[in-house]
Amino acid sequence: MAPSPRPRVDTSAPLLHVEHVLKTGKLVGDIERLRTVACENRELLKKINQICRSRGFLNVNYSYRVHQSLNSEARTRSARLVECENRKLLDRLLRKQAAVHSNLRQCGKIDAYFSGSAENPHQLTIDFWERTDRWLCQLNVTLQEKPCEENRAGWKRGNIFRIFRDTCLVLRSQPISQDEEVTGRGENVLRDVAKGCLVRQRHASKEHLLLTLRKIGTISGATLLGRVDPGSFDKLDVLNYYGSKFGRCLEPLTYHVTFGKT
Repeated sequence: MAPSPRPRVDTSAPLLHVEHVLKTGKLVGDIERLRTVACENRELLKKINQICRSRGFLNVNYSYRVHQSLNSEARTRSARLVECENRKLLDRLLRKQAAVHSNLRQCGKIDAYFSGSAENPHQLTIDFWERTDRWLCQLNVTLQEKPCEENRAGWKRGNIFRIFRDTCLVLRSQPISQDEEVTGRGENVLRDVAKGCLVRQRHASKEHLLLTLRKIGTISGATLLGRVDPGSFDKLDVLNYYGSKFGRCLEPLTYHVTFGKT
């Protein structure tokens, strides 16, 4: 009889599988990452080659213009206008000679008195105020003839009606009666009106009191009343700054007229 097999113990090493030694998920991720880097490098080389062979292309449309709703052109024009005005102001400041003046009034809102000379005693002084509390400047005007009492009362004080920039300043504008309109039709037409002239104009049933801010060719239905003294010409530039193209004042201005002794 053959002997029965005896029990044995398997002492051999276990079988080794790949997933037990290497992480297959990590290997696949590394391969995909390397493939992506290689693809990006190829695209980068293509762009570098195109830039070196031509002017370059960065996926930017250089011909694209800003939409008009951004109002860039208007802002550019406004900036150029401000720059031009600043340059004019700087030139005027550089040309101005040094002088000592005081804008402080002795007793608050009191108009300076200008005494006329013995040769031409018909003088008047116009003080201008900004918002009724800030004294702005003063004009000395020499009249051609002595003003009547009616003009003295009508010109005394008021608000500036219009300031047309680089043209004229309208001190007052009021309607006139038919009789005054008929008598005023014979007034002359002024030609070559110089800067700084005080003019009374009657037009369309209204009487306007004007101060010219530049030389004007013709003014119809007008009478020359006087001229601003040469020493006050720089004040006209200050008043011109408060005007606009269509006459609207940038700030409300008031005036007060003082007549000299006659």
